[in-house]
Amino acid sequence: MLIRLNPKIVLTLLSTTIAGCSLLTSEPYIFNGMEFEDPVKAPNFALNDQNQRLVTLADLRGKVVLMFFGFTNCPDACPATLGTWKQVYELLGDDASKVEFIMITVDPERDTPEVLKMNLALFNPAFIGLHGSVEEIQGVASDYNIYFEKADSGSAVGYLVDHSSLSYVIDTEGYLVLGHRSYEASSMDMVSDIKEILARPSGVFDANGKMMLLCESGCMFNLPVTQQ
Repeated sequence: MLIRLNPKIVLTLLSTTIAGCSLLTSEPYIFNGMEFEDPVKAPNFALNDQNQRLVTLADLRGKVVLMFFGFTNCPDACPATLGTWKQVYELLGDDASKVEFIMITVDPERDTPEVLKMNLALFNPAFIGLHGSVEEIQGVASDYNIYFEKADSGSAVGYLVDHSSLSYVIDTEGYLVLGHRSYEASSMDMVSDIKEILARPSGVFDANGKMMLLCESGCMFNLPVTQQ
């Protein structure tokens, strides 16, 4: 049974706990990427990866997700993004296991699972390439405000695909928190942002519905909620 606390006791506990934390005096971290002013839940999706396994965003909860929309015949932004991600993965060290790197193809007609697998393996076989029907990709792209359209290249390569080049960062709870132009961003800056996200508390409520006060010095205090 949950215990109802006197409001004065709660206020005393709060003030005592906060006074012992460094949260009030520490400098806030400034992200290198473009921070979402009001983070929102990233829209869920269900697409197959290069190994024909179904991947949903909900399945990746608990990890930081880096995600962008690109294609394997891309001559510039996409390979540059993947090259930066390769460096990010290596610089993360042990923390790389806490991050998923996802490219969603905007050229599903040519980017078959086999093509995606071969292309991504050139950078890192741990990277995930997602594909689906044109309609499925259009739906996911629309959810993330991503533009893409075929464009005549005028060469033997065939068409190219004009597309938005923003790389999203989704936190461990599934919120869209950052955007990087990762073909321009420094891999060190991206690693710094990711490590900051990984170090932050996962939430203000625990599994039992108790409110938690957390601070950077590691102190934590749980307050039981009142039961109506």
